[in-house]
Amino acid sequence: MSDLLNREDWVKKYWLDAVAATTGTGIFPETMLAMAVVESQGKSTDGNWYPGLGLVARKANNYFGIKSSTAWKGQTIDLPTPGDADKISKFRVYPNLKESIKDFVVFLQVNPRYKKAGVFAAPDYVTQIMSIAKAGYSESSTYASVVTSIANKVKNYVKDIVIPITQNGKYLPLLVAALIITGLLISKKLKG
Repeated sequence: MSDLLNREDWVKKYWLDAVAATTGTGIFPETMLAMAVVESQGKSTDGNWYPGLGLVARKANNYFGIKSSTAWKGQTIDLPTPGDADKISKFRVYPNLKESIKDFVVFLQVNPRYKKAGVFAAPDYVTQIMSIAKAGYSESSTYASVVTSIANKVKNYVKDIVIPITQNGKYLPLLVAALIITGLLISKKLKG
C-alpha cells in the first residue's frame, strides 16, 4: 500500500504539527505523536501496522480514540470500540488530523484528572505518559509501556530534523531556531 506511511515517515511528516500544537501547553510532542500512533494504527493487507489505518482514524479523523461526551458539541460517529468490537462507542469526529491534534491538547487540559495525575508537571515524556495512563486514558494495563516504547522511537525518528535546542524542556523546530539566529544577525549588522 504505497499511500500509507510507516511509523517513521508518519512521525517525520507530522512532527512540526505536534510541536506547534504542544508548545506552551506542558504536553511533550513525543507523547502526542506516540499516542497518535498507538491509538490510530491499523493492520494493512500487507500484514504491517500503519498510523492512521485504524477504523476510528479512517472514519472520524480521530487519531487519539477520544470518545464523545455531553461537553462535546461537534459531530460524532458510532463505531466498534478498538479492542472490544462487540461494544459500540460514540467517538468525536474531526475534519482532519490537525484538528484531532488540537483537540487532544484541549481534551487533556479540560479534564482535571490529567492535571491531578501530574501530566502537565511531568519533567519528561516518559513520566508524562505514565501520568496519562494513571489518569485512566486507556483501560489497558500495558498502555504506558507500549506508548513509551513508541515515544522512544519517535525521538530517534526526528533527531535529524530538529535541533535539540531546549527551552524549559521543549524543542524548538529547526525553522524557528534558524529564524531567531537570522534575526539576531540582521539586528547586529544593522546596529554595527
